Amino acid sequence: MERTATAYDDVQYPSALYRTTHPEHLAAMARLHGLDAADPRRARVLEIAGGDGLNVLAMAAAFPEARFVNIDLAPTAIARGQALAQASGLANARIEVADVVCAAESFAGEFDYVIAHGLYAWVPPAVQQATLRLIDRVLAPEGVAYLSYNALPGGYLRMAVRDMLLAELGGIADAEERIRHALVILDDYGRPREDDSLAQAALRKTARLIADKDVHTLFHDELGTVYDPKSLQQVVAEAGAHNLAYLGESQPGGLFHGLPGEPLDDRALVRRAQLADHRDLCFFHQSLFVRPGRQPLRVPDWRIVGSLLAGVPSGIKRVGRSAFTMGESEFEVGDDELADFLEQLVVHAPARLPLARFAGSAAHGEAILRLVDRGIVELHSLPFPGVLEPGERPLANPLLRAMIAAGETRLFTLDHRAIAISEEGPRWFLSLLDGSRDRAELAREWQACGLAAPIDVDAALRQLARAGLLSA
Repeated sequence: MERTATAYDDVQYPSALYRTTHPEHLAAMARLHGLDAADPRRARVLEIAGGDGLNVLAMAAAFPEARFVNIDLAPTAIARGQALAQASGLANARIEVADVVCAAESFAGEFDYVIAHGLYAWVPPAVQQATLRLIDRVLAPEGVAYLSYNALPGGYLRMAVRDMLLAELGGIADAEERIRHALVILDDYGRPREDDSLAQAALRKTARLIADKDVHTLFHDELGTVYDPKSLQQVVAEAGAHNLAYLGESQPGGLFHGLPGEPLDDRALVRRAQLADHRDLCFFHQSLFVRPGRQPLRVPDWRIVGSLLAGVPSGIKRVGRSAFTMGESEFEVGDDELADFLEQLVVHAPARLPLARFAGSAAHGEAILRLVDRGIVELHSLPFPGVLEPGERPLANPLLRAMIAAGETRLFTLDHRAIAISEEGPRWFLSLLDGSRDRAELAREWQACGLAAPIDVDAALRQLARAGLLSA
């Protein structure tokens, strides 16, 4: 197709990884609801409008037997992704230019997992409908589709701030000028005033949250041509017209939308979830859809919960018998057995532990799901895809090494987390890990480069493995 420049060619949208889109996570969500899902290690995965495709490239690097495709309308973004895929030698990933509207009528193939992140609420209705038609066209009978969107009612606050920004920016067309002026406006408006009403205080907080975004994200989101937040009920209805049925949510905070604990029909389930959105002032949804008639569980089955694996995000520490910290916040775990299990997850990370060790009862299973909904525990369908004990000829996956060679400092782990590595010593050491050198050779070359840290090769490899960076 003819490559037409877009706003995303003029202003690059930041490359990023989205853990809640990963097929391994989506498989865990399907299994939690009692549904079969394709093994992510050999799955077929399509991302719609995924920019340069880094999200699926990182998946492809971790699961070399699976097949990944990313399409996007922006030629420059696709060119970046294609160059990175070629430099990495990733034969299981395809990055290509495609228009969603055209793809909805002609795209070939069947996929076990379909991802549409950051698209649906930022495109005109015709493209929204094309997105759903494309998902309907390619989703396998037992597939899982992921669709994210800015949600109502929380989106009303962002729309109010957006309307203010657009009015004040007036006819400023230059992208850099629009961003600069928008940040000035947000900084001024976002400062609390003593006489603020509750409504003004809420809008000012929203302005501060918008101002904290990456500036390129701000340009394409709040300053973009289309900004169309939708209610969960509206999106479920639109998806239902395209042979897609609501399963639940992919992100923390929404777990019990799909698992209310009683056998509700679809209409009652979505109505209850929508009422929760109103109470919580929901801003964003990451909704999952399957084919109609699959009859997902709405009451947790603790045997299924016990069949899954658990992990934790980075940054959790135990600071007392029942006290933990996560980032700058602290939380308590009242059950001693649960606190000990959570500590074991922290100690063994990035390894994942069987939930059968803990979630054998309804009480413990319920406790785990509450922690999952708070983002403290993560559910997994597969073990960690990297190695925790490096081999004699250690290997960092080729995408990671290609990104280092290209000068990238924002890298990724094999469990799909972003990691920043700017120090030249670790970067040089990682670049050596192509599987051709044994530990003695690594030690000699690392010392010869003049960047070696005061740490031996074995200790460095252990650190890299625990960081989730080694494939072998």
